[in-house]
Amino acid sequence: MPAGRPDGFQKQMTTPSRNASRPIRYGGRGLPAALLSALLSATLPHAAAQTAPAPATGSTAPYEQVDGGIFDASDPPAIVRFMQQLGYQAQLSSEANGSPVILGRISRSDYTIQFYECENGRFCNSVQLMAASPAPFFLSLEQLNGFNARWRYVRATLVDDKVRLQMDVNVDAGVTADNLRDTLDIWRRLLEVFERDILNLS
Repeated sequence: MPAGRPDGFQKQMTTPSRNASRPIRYGGRGLPAALLSALLSATLPHAAAQTAPAPATGSTAPYEQVDGGIFDASDPPAIVRFMQQLGYQAQLSSEANGSPVILGRISRSDYTIQFYECENGRFCNSVQLMAASPAPFFLSLEQLNGFNARWRYVRATLVDDKVRLQMDVNVDAGVTADNLRDTLDIWRRLLEVFERDILNLS
């Protein structure tokens, strides 16, 4: 992991072994049917007892109360409620063309979540998180290029006298609550890095 990169930006993936993914087959030319039936009746109840999940116990944190389910861009109010449960400042509004937009603030930056690929302001397929600020007089294109080369998921651009941070997210067909929470956390942390490294806010 590169120095200075916040935890959680590198996802470790493991590849199952070839044998682990191979299904176990019963029957065929192996055991006689009567013996096979006796073995299955003796082993399956025991296996079911071992794999049955234990009931949940203990207190539930606020964010866990909204954990689970699928979110997509067709229900902006549900996304706002989810964000508020997680502690984000989020308010639902609408743009001039009727498309929904979420307004919020993280650290010292106002941000928006805009909905795209919508049909009459509904049934949207993607969202874009964006924050904009007046560009510092010392900001150079080399700094922006370095920022974009270092960090994944977001991009910084200079438009006229404003510098913007953008993050595009495809939510077509829905994403899990865990996925959405992780996406929002990545946005929050990279927005804070953007404030520090690009806007020079300490």
